[in-house]
Amino acid sequence: MKTSFLGIVVFTILAIINLALPIQFVSASDEAVTIPLNKTQKGTLISYYEEDYYKFTIPAAGNVKLSIKNKADLRLYGKITNSTNETYEDIYTDDSGLGTGYAVTQVGLPKGTYYIKIKKASYDEEKISYEFKLEFTQSNVYEKEFNDNITNANAISLNTSYKGSLSDEYDYDFYKITLPSDGNVTLSMKQQTDVQWYVHIQNSSGKVFESLYTDGSEEVEGYATTQVGLPKGTYYIQVKDYYYTDDQPYEFKVGFTSSEFYEKETNDSITMANEIKLNKEYSGRLSDDDDKDFYKIIVPSDGKITLSVKQEAGAQWYGHIQNSKGEIFETLYTDDSELVEGTASVEVGLPKGTYYVLIRDYYDAYDTPYSFKIGFKSSPYYEREFNDSLTSANVINLNGKYFGRLSDDDDKDVFKFTVPSDGYVTLSIKQVAGALWYGHIQNSKGTIIKSLYTDDSELVTGNASIQAYLKKGTYYFVLKNYYDAYDMPYQFSITKKSEKLKANQVKITNNKGKNDIITVTGLVKGDVIKAYNASSKGTLLASTTSTGTSATLSVKQLGIKSGKVYVTVTKSNLVESDRLAVSYQGEKSDVLKANQVKVTNNKGKNDTIVVNGLVKGDVVKVYNASSKGKLLTSATSKGTSVTLSVKQLGTKSGKVYVTVTKSNQLESDRLAVTYQGEKTDALKATQVKVTNNKGKNDTIVVSGLVKGDVVKVYNASSKGKLLTSATSKGKSVTLTVKQLGTKSGKVYVTVTRPGMLESSRTSVSYKAER
Repeated sequence: MKTSFLGIVVFTILAIINLALPIQFVSASDEAVTIPLNKTQKGTLISYYEEDYYKFTIPAAGNVKLSIKNKADLRLYGKITNSTNETYEDIYTDDSGLGTGYAVTQVGLPKGTYYIKIKKASYDEEKISYEFKLEFTQSNVYEKEFNDNITNANAISLNTSYKGSLSDEYDYDFYKITLPSDGNVTLSMKQQTDVQWYVHIQNSSGKVFESLYTDGSEEVEGYATTQVGLPKGTYYIQVKDYYYTDDQPYEFKVGFTSSEFYEKETNDSITMANEIKLNKEYSGRLSDDDDKDFYKIIVPSDGKITLSVKQEAGAQWYGHIQNSKGEIFETLYTDDSELVEGTASVEVGLPKGTYYVLIRDYYDAYDTPYSFKIGFKSSPYYEREFNDSLTSANVINLNGKYFGRLSDDDDKDVFKFTVPSDGYVTLSIKQVAGALWYGHIQNSKGTIIKSLYTDDSELVTGNASIQAYLKKGTYYFVLKNYYDAYDMPYQFSITKKSEKLKANQVKITNNKGKNDIITVTGLVKGDVIKAYNASSKGTLLASTTSTGTSATLSVKQLGIKSGKVYVTVTKSNLVESDRLAVSYQGEKSDVLKANQVKVTNNKGKNDTIVVNGLVKGDVVKVYNASSKGKLLTSATSKGTSVTLSVKQLGTKSGKVYVTVTKSNQLESDRLAVTYQGEKTDALKATQVKVTNNKGKNDTIVVSGLVKGDVVKVYNASSKGKLLTSATSKGKSVTLTVKQLGTKSGKVYVTVTRPGMLESSRTSVSYKAER
């Protein structure tokens, strides 16, 4: 069919006017046809000016999708609105000769009633039919229009995927998130070929914390992702067009991990620094190559700070530790080589106080998550920066083991110490292969007293040491790099021994049956006393700290025999003295038992003391008194017994006092041993007169006696019967016997002097009665 030029012009003008003028919505609530959800609908448009209205209700929040079937040479326009004609989404069908299927648009809407308008989009007076479908998916994970500013932002949940679409290149979609605690936010946007979205996280003031652009390349897959640490609070996500995204469904998620160990933006200055805990690992991310992340640390006491940053191939971070004045103590650069692993670390000793850590990009490290930790070890034995002059020298104590690090080849570390008394001090620096340190001791005037160099050879071990004799006073130790020793941890000590104890200061009591005692005098409060069982190494037997001028140590058992202990003193701020060897005596030997000793008081020859139950080497001594007195005899046992001889113990009974001295022990207490007297001399026959009376008692008169002599009369020369006995009260005694017998016979008489044994029996004859 031919169309005149005039007709074409009129058609074109009408079409332009139609597109330029806003579509009027005429009393939609009255004219709209209510349609069900998820059903295909058909309609007819008679003329170009006719419009069809449809009404639908969604029972809950969800996604509404409008699909209008495409027809060749027929272009239709459709839109979804509310009752006040505000357009949520609109669409044009494809009228090309190849147009098939459906033109589709979709929008997330809250529960409610909405309208659809369908009309011709090109000038055509012919009657046409059309087909469309309205689909609804109930869900809370769809965008709900209108949400084109933060006031109308959709509130969404964390860690949940949401869907939406931009109606045109000028549309913005806002979402509101609430973080219940400090943590890490991860924003992920699904990528799609030929379209690109821009997304960012902001606060209510419009401050953007992180942003991303999706990738629209041909074979793109997955998600574009960015993350940022944020404090507890409310934030907003904005989605907008970057390249051809209108009417294209998008999908995104705001992930959240609650943790205090993420960077919290904004922290790009020390006044806004995140305060972090020591010895905890933190994560963060630099948004661009100019971003700086500051962290604040509070060091509770003097000690060592270690900054460690995890290394990653292709990304290089710079970090440093500084004070509030911007003075930098230590710096580090991570390694970005291909196979890099582990962490880059730097350490520095610092006094108690507040410090700041800076992390920034050095090469291609922005947009790459980083991880770092500020390690802290409390100790008075670490160098404390800055200490590069006499006036800023670290004060140290003698005999401490100190650590530090030279930050560069021009750095020097200065330490101040006091020598409490004249004497030698020893400076020792630990040696490390490949690192050469120089150190010296000087006075406050700069006069160097002693210096040394460490050894840097490959197999070096131990310490480089020098001794210097120093008068009582204050001195300085200066340590410098000599060759390749900067950035290497060093270790040194300046020691002075306590003065060795004197023998007259130590007394040892080796007790029997209770703890042994070591007493040390001539001390001052705080002196530490130790006793060992050997001149070097060995076992520590006891130790104590003096609370005054003397100290007592108790040892359960030094030993029953004599020996030595080795005693030291450690004065305040000095090292332990050399050991003093102190001898002690053994315990007392056990006292002999009575059944081990037999004393024989011989008559007319030496008396003997026999002691048994001995061991070879035991020394036996015999005394005449329980203490002091006279040593009567002594002998050393050559076996299990010993016999000792005494010229004369005495004729009468008495006691001797016997001791034993075991090898390396003290003499025992004295054992009292009673011995009998010698035999009394036998009576002479002339001293005895027997009268055998008739009709009355017989008598025996013994003369030549002394007072106390006991006289006994027997009827036989041995054994037999005791006939009578009496004790003399003078020089003689008369004994009576009722009847010796009528005939002649014999009696046998003995005398026992006081303290002596009974004499032999003397035979005395008597006559028969008359």
